Amino acid sequence: MQPWLVQYQQQLQQLLHSARLAHGLLFIGPAGIGKTELANWLSAALLCTNTQKPCGGCKSCLLRQAGSHADFLVIDSSGSSIGVDAVRQLSVFMQGRAQQQQHKVVLLTQAEKLTEAAANALLKTLEEPPENSFLLLLTQASSALPATLLSRCQQWQLAAQFGTEAQQWLAAQSNRPVAEFLLPYCGGGPLQALAMLESGEADNIQAALYGLAQFVAGQQSLEQTIKQLDFTSSLARLFGWFLRQHVLPAMIGRQPEKQLALQQLYGRFSRDESQILGQNKALALSAFLCELKRLHS
Repeated sequence: MQPWLVQYQQQLQQLLHSARLAHGLLFIGPAGIGKTELANWLSAALLCTNTQKPCGGCKSCLLRQAGSHADFLVIDSSGSSIGVDAVRQLSVFMQGRAQQQQHKVVLLTQAEKLTEAAANALLKTLEEPPENSFLLLLTQASSALPATLLSRCQQWQLAAQFGTEAQQWLAAQSNRPVAEFLLPYCGGGPLQALAMLESGEADNIQAALYGLAQFVAGQQSLEQTIKQLDFTSSLARLFGWFLRQHVLPAMIGRQPEKQLALQQLYGRFSRDESQILGQNKALALSAFLCELKRLHS
């Protein structure tokens, strides 16, 4: 268990031991904070048949580790949305007696993808949960969930990690130097920061941010700036960070028209980024950068 998750693990262990664990739990936190790791540990503890939970060696633990536990269901959330059919599937699954005589557990990640109809259907299960069944929901955007759904879950807010301990943890996990901007850029998710560090994406982002600063200052060409941006997976995220950290703060208290124009420019690009492909993307990027440079001057 990651060190920043231990406090939540201990609290959940106490609730489980005292039989005060809610049937519906919602883990909220930024990407890379460890929501899935914590939920998988709790699933293992709920399904384990031994006193020391999870033991890792009983039949139930071994079945879960093999991905073939009849009382554990993971809802597919890889698509663009989670519909009513998935909610019906989990509702049917949670009915009836557990085959291993413990609990039934459903894990649903990226709960913000639930359609309105699916979220409403899920309310019925949360209002009258079957005995010995538990639904674990994970999200990084709880604001996208209906208030009625939120009110029926025991909410666990996993705090973002920006401090020295998280920075030291990152440095201990990798041989690569850890830039100060990385954890804030990842929204305080150390696991995401580590993945970006190990893949080299952190280096690409740092180079792109430097290149943007050089470009708006007139010290780097448009062509070279676009070339640097080719290695960045999410341009909207990069531009948002650059504007918040390097452009907009200098305009506070003055140039409100430019501030508004920049925000509108960024909003349009963010909205259209996923729909612009090929040569059109290069043209859109050039137009965005040129307008950014004009407004920055």
